[in-house]
This record gives sequence, structure tokens and C-alpha cells, in this order.
Amino acid sequence: MSSKPIVEVRDLGRVYHLYDNPRDRLKQAFLWGRRQLYREFWAVRGVSFDLAAGEAFGIIGRNGSGKSTVLQMVAGTIDPTEGSCEVRGTAAALLELGSGFNPEFSGRENVFLNGALLGLSRREIERQYDEIVDFAEIGDFIDQPVKTYSSGMVVRLAFAVQICVQPELLIIDEALSVGDIFFQQKCFKKIHEALDRGTALLFVSHDAASIRSLCKRALLLDSGTPVFVGDSEVTVSRYHATIGAPVVRSVDAPQKPATPPAQPPTSVAERDAIVAGSILREESTRHGGGGIVVEAVRVSNDSNIDTLSVDLAKPLDFVILLRAVDSAPSPSAGIHLYDRMGTLVFAAGTRQLGYELPNLDTGAELIVKLRLFFTIQPGQYTFSIGTSEPSGVGGPDVGHIQDLHEDLGPIEVLHDPQQPMPFFGVARLEMEASHKSL
Repeated sequence: MSSKPIVEVRDLGRVYHLYDNPRDRLKQAFLWGRRQLYREFWAVRGVSFDLAAGEAFGIIGRNGSGKSTVLQMVAGTIDPTEGSCEVRGTAAALLELGSGFNPEFSGRENVFLNGALLGLSRREIERQYDEIVDFAEIGDFIDQPVKTYSSGMVVRLAFAVQICVQPELLIIDEALSVGDIFFQQKCFKKIHEALDRGTALLFVSHDAASIRSLCKRALLLDSGTPVFVGDSEVTVSRYHATIGAPVVRSVDAPQKPATPPAQPPTSVAERDAIVAGSILREESTRHGGGGIVVEAVRVSNDSNIDTLSVDLAKPLDFVILLRAVDSAPSPSAGIHLYDRMGTLVFAAGTRQLGYELPNLDTGAELIVKLRLFFTIQPGQYTFSIGTSEPSGVGGPDVGHIQDLHEDLGPIEVLHDPQQPMPFFGVARLEMEASHKSL
């Protein structure tokens, strides 16, 4: 692998001519520079950075700061007015929703068209085709015209083509904000795999958490001018200083009333309510030894309403129905919580809480309730529910997974924008304050 950067940008700039009257544009063509009827607007000026193989570099800034203009010059879709940009190797760009797709062509035809534009032969595209279609998850729509696709289907197929052809440089401009949290997690996982293979990533996003998670270095732009280039944490901090604290809007989420018991609460009635309100899905990823199985999981708020929506700092109850297929000594049940980038935010269970569950005989059932307070940044999260037994090696926190249900949710953590945020960052930690008068 060459020691030279994949991308070298030096004093890059792009100017546009603004006319007060559309007719002046035609007049200007015949003046041959003798008179200027336009005003110059520099969308970008003085941008410089390098990008090495296997590195992710982010660009952040307000709307209109010139982020997309930089990406378009690196991708070669527009020419710079001044400066230079050298790209070594194959570049795949996802600049906007459906860019490069012919809406009249089917998804299959667009896969081959996009692959050809990226410099791949038909044989190379055919070798990657099944992987592309599997990743896009659009089923039989692959043979339908793209104009019939939803926005989520378009971006899934576009991203699948770009990432599966394994380019030396991957350029992404906000496209991953489209689609549900499950697809976003899948994309971020694929991006990390590409980075590990040596693909360079140039990434633009308004999502500061994405910039921090993916990129070690980042560029802050303001009105087309570079403000800071360096560590992504510092870059994001300076970005927040220019825009003020972010405001998170509350999103109304439908809530399903819990199934009321027809008799005074008993273990049997509670079991029936858990099964009736279970959020487990057949298509969710499931694995484990199978000695203990998770039969059902009900999620409800502190008003006993089944919901996957919760206000900031409020709790949700995860009520888990376990069944022992074999005798189970010292079982444990727990939860894993993941953000939209697939990063593990929190994981704990009865073993970590020091709460000892009883031994289970073969065929015995047990109801376990975990109450989790969501003192984390508002947004969407997926979660996993599982059960385990002690492994006997690796310390008291290590267990053999018996049944783990993954990719559940999403959970929506809400915050009233009219109320002050009680903390900033990923999560709220315990903190105390004191003072002394002098």
C-alpha cells in the first residue's frame, strides 16, 4: 500500500457568479471581461487536508457552510476555481438520495450502471451482485423501476452499491440520515469493516455524535472558510460553540394500552399479560446455548402502559419470561442498549446488579423485571434481551449465553424542547456540587 495519502486537498476554492438580473448572464458572455455584471460568491476558499488509507475524516458546519461543495470537488462532479485536489484510487460517492440512478431503470439495471460508472467490469459487478442485493433488502423490488421505490429503498440500494464495490475512497454526504435505526446500524457496521480493509472515508454530517464516533480528525467550516482542522472531539466542541446547544424535538409515539388482567394479579395472569404484550419478533437475530430461553418480553412505562417511547430520565420496565429447558443454576437476565451507530451504550443484568435469581429446575418458568432509567441523550436506540449461566472462567461477570434476542426496538427517548436539558453528552453520570464562601 502506498504511503501517499488517498486524498490531498490544497487551498481548495470554488466561486460562483451571482447576477441581479437573469439577462445580465447573457450580456456577460458578450462583454469578454470588459465589464463585470456579477458579484462573486466564494462557497469555499482555502480548504486543505489529507486523508490516508483506512482513515475517516469528517466535515461539519452549519447549513450553507460549504461542506457539500467540498465533497463535490473531491468527487469530481464540480471543478475547483482555485487550489488542487488529488484522489488516488477508486472513489465512490453517495452525495444525495438516488444520485446516479436512472428512475426509469430497474434496481438491477441501476446496480450494473452504477458499477460501470465506478469502473467495474460486468463480471466484477456480477461477482458482487448477490451481496449488494442482500444488503439492500428490497426483495422483488430489485426488478421494478427505481421511480416506484420509497426514499428508504433508494438509499439502501445506493449505499449497498457504493460500499460493496470496495472503493479506495468512500464519500458520504448526509445520506445515512435516511432510513430506520436498524439500517443505520447496519451501514455503520459496514463502514467500520471498510475502514479496517483500508478504505478511506470522507464524511459530512450534522450529527456530531456520528462525526465523533467515526472520525479521528475533522474539519469545521463556517461560511466556506476553514475554522479548525484536527481532533474530532475538539472540532465538534467548536462547532457546538458556534451554534449553541442543540435542541431535541419531542416526537409523538403511539402507545398501546397494556392488556388488563381479568382477575386479581397472580403469577398466571401476569404471565399471560407478558405473552400478550411481548415485543419479541420472529425476524430478530437470536442465538445461544438454549438451556434457558426467553419466552416473551413486555416493555411498559411507569404507568403500566406498553410502549417503546420514554421521556428523558424516566424508566421503562423490561419484564422477561424465562423458561429452563435444562436445569439452570444461578441464571442471569440482562439488557444491551445500542445507539444509532451500533455503539454499545449500556449493558447490565441481574448478575451485575448483584441480584441473585433462584436456581431453575427443568421446565420451570421465572418472571424477571428490569427497570432502566433513560438518563441518556434523546434519540433512538435498539436493544437486546438475553439470559445466561455462569461460565466458571473469566471472572464472576462472565457467563455462557443461553438465549439472546438482538435488534429489538427501537426505543425513542424524548425530551420537551421547552424544558432545559439536565445534562449534555451521551449519558448523565452521578455528580455533586458544593461551595465555600471566602
